Amino acid sequence: MKLLPMTFLGLATLATVAFAADVPVSQKNQTFSTLALTVHAGDKVMVQNDDTVTHNITVKGADGDADDLGLQKPGQKLGYKFETKGVYRVICSIHPRMKMTVTAE
Repeated sequence: MKLLPMTFLGLATLATVAFAADVPVSQKNQTFSTLALTVHAGDKVMVQNDDTVTHNITVKGADGDADDLGLQKPGQKLGYKFETKGVYRVICSIHPRMKMTVTAE
């Protein structure tokens, strides 16, 4: 009988913990599947290359720093974890018209 209240208390504690999520984005026809995305700080955006050409993912923060994730071949998935709150620009340096804004809250 004493285990039931303890189990319930454990579940209630787990329910209040926020977990980071993987947020999917696709690339196809040399465009991102969305132009703007809002995530929670700590979430990881997973970009899937569903295109027939190679892309490159570069993430630029408001401070001007850029993280180049390298080349992304067709079928490949790359992820970037948005640790800090802010507004980021995600681009493909191979195809300059490919742009996406990610806001981490």
